[in-house]
Amino acid sequence: MCQGSILFSRRSRYPSMRKLFRFFKKITFHPNPKIRLLITLVYCGIGIYVNFFCLQVFCMPVLYARIMCLTFFVAILIFPFINSERIRAPLYFLLGMGVPICVYCILFLGDPNKLMINYIGFILEILLLGAGLLAFIPFYLLHHIRHYYKAAGTAGRRLLLAGVFVPLTCLGVYLFLFRREMLLWNELEHKSANVDEFIQRLPKNYFVERRLGLCWKYHTNLEYIYDGWRPPLHDPFLVVALWFRPVTFPAGPPVFEIQYNEDAIRYYARKFPERPLQESCPCSYCRDGRGYGGLDSVEPVHLYPNGDTISGRKKKRLHSR
Repeated sequence: MCQGSILFSRRSRYPSMRKLFRFFKKITFHPNPKIRLLITLVYCGIGIYVNFFCLQVFCMPVLYARIMCLTFFVAILIFPFINSERIRAPLYFLLGMGVPICVYCILFLGDPNKLMINYIGFILEILLLGAGLLAFIPFYLLHHIRHYYKAAGTAGRRLLLAGVFVPLTCLGVYLFLFRREMLLWNELEHKSANVDEFIQRLPKNYFVERRLGLCWKYHTNLEYIYDGWRPPLHDPFLVVALWFRPVTFPAGPPVFEIQYNEDAIRYYARKFPERPLQESCPCSYCRDGRGYGGLDSVEPVHLYPNGDTISGRKKKRLHSR
């Protein structure tokens, strides 16, 4: 065993290191289920508060993501207190479903396009006891799932693995359908004489709505500057589609999808007049609704001929006319 491993192992000659090892072991997975529940609630509660009221990293999840997160969180909280195997069966599945959720959070925070370099900043923040500690909540939850998997029987392990692969299968189907819609998008774009005709010919469906809402309504990456009004919504499947951009966007996205652009908002309002352009969230209470202060150069978005505007300073839900 190397010197570093001995230093932090149970057989360490340094009492303080042994105490530190036992402390972190109890914090990450306490043997008492009630204390473990309390630690998880406090840890995740602080994370939710900091995310929505201090430094927003994840925006408001869309409906399916909200349901998945809530069911997984409830499952991991109540699992230690359930002794009936019949009731534990669906909980194993929900625990497995939490694996891709946690892995997605880790990848999103690290940013695969930047080779996960963002975690260097989080580690530095941890040393200063900052909010970076909250970036390790998904690791904390994965550690719990690992313990429950090791203690499970054959049936429980199979259900847990099924919970892992079912969301991944849904994601694969989503990416396939997304690519097909984008191929149709490219075809219509080449056949249209101008942008107005192109927007009119586009089908009015889920994928077109997501693509027109990129980077101003739907959160796309950890970079805050180009994400439009705060907060946009967060659709994990859409973000993963952007990670696989060479596959999902065969001809490449136009300029207005790379960064915040008023044209995309105008096209969205024209194609989906029944949908709100701004979502109500604590993070939109900042000065201009586009960041955490210091972005006063952002002008209101003029969408309508009568002079009405959509501005991030308004805190109510606004609908296009």
